[in-house]
Amino acid sequence: MCMKQENFLENFSRAHNLWMYACSRCGECVAECPVYEETGEEYTAPGFKIKKMRALVNKRILPFFSGLNGEEVKKLVNGLYECTLCGRCVSVCPYNYDLVDLWETARESAINSGLGLDSIQEMINATVEEKNYFKRPHARRKEWARRFKTETKEKANTVYFVGCVTSYTPTMRPVGGAVSTILDAAGEDWTILNDEWCCGVPQKFGGGIETLREFAAHNVEAIESTGAERVVFNCPGCYRMFRHEYPKVLGHKLNFTMVHLTELVNEYVNLGKIKLTGKMEQRLTWHDPCELSRLLGIVDEPRNVLRNAADFVELPEAKFNSHCCGGGGLYKAVDTKKSINIAGRRVEQAENAGAGTLASGCPSCMMNLSQAALFKKSNVKVLDFAQVVAQLIK
Repeated sequence: MCMKQENFLENFSRAHNLWMYACSRCGECVAECPVYEETGEEYTAPGFKIKKMRALVNKRILPFFSGLNGEEVKKLVNGLYECTLCGRCVSVCPYNYDLVDLWETARESAINSGLGLDSIQEMINATVEEKNYFKRPHARRKEWARRFKTETKEKANTVYFVGCVTSYTPTMRPVGGAVSTILDAAGEDWTILNDEWCCGVPQKFGGGIETLREFAAHNVEAIESTGAERVVFNCPGCYRMFRHEYPKVLGHKLNFTMVHLTELVNEYVNLGKIKLTGKMEQRLTWHDPCELSRLLGIVDEPRNVLRNAADFVELPEAKFNSHCCGGGGLYKAVDTKKSINIAGRRVEQAENAGAGTLASGCPSCMMNLSQAALFKKSNVKVLDFAQVVAQLIK
């Protein structure tokens, strides 16, 4: 495998180079990595990737360093994508380096150098062609809405940005219906977009960010055309793209507020706009999505709602220390089996906690946890936060 090192390094900032040089290889990140825990392969460990990328920096700055051979480059690239971008490595880094940003930048470098994995490149291509990474016809994005009689309005105060997973995955479409039920119950003046595109997660996480600005501009323009003051998301990935990435790529703040469904429902309950009656029969536990908790800081809002909805119990790795479900960072497109194995550990934790229902606030988490529960023949039922709330609304 041939690699132009100057191409691989050209988008690394001074901070990225500093992080790689200053890393003491203490091993804290290795112990927390869910993928390394599953594979046991050195090349998937965060510290290994930093070490190998630092060799490339050394090769560029100090020519007498040997750099990497072809097999080492292959392992490095595989390791970059055998990662869920969950941020557990960031949470324990004694130097507080933004390693998620480092991994994303390195993936961009891999794509630019012609080293991106085929499965990831195919996902990026599908997103560009059909505006969703499932490569489903774009015209079918709103099929779920017709089933739940959700209409599109030209003008509304609130836009529900649905996302690809909820829109296109048959098992996830009821979540869109549950969100509709919640917004209607609260008397919200809302709509879905007439022409929603993917938020751009495949480009950002995969490394093919050259088309990201086009997607961001389209979605923002579509929202602004409705006159909406607020956008609600049930997908933390979409939410994070809008909050953190869109202002960067567009070069300006967005002219509307953004909120995750868990935050919005917590607000509704506190203001008395919706009332949750009764309790679920089964003991309920909550899986914190990595992007929602560790990367966006939202942990209390879902608990404030769910503690009143059921006999609530915490999982052993919760809140900012949440264990990844294995479905993030496009990892499932790289190794589906290992991704679901990681989710299986979370299902086991729910079983050991005596929970009958495992809820989460992320479509990707729900999809991966549901499949893991099915493969393990577990009695634990996996639901989305919206589904739990919708069935308890008075």
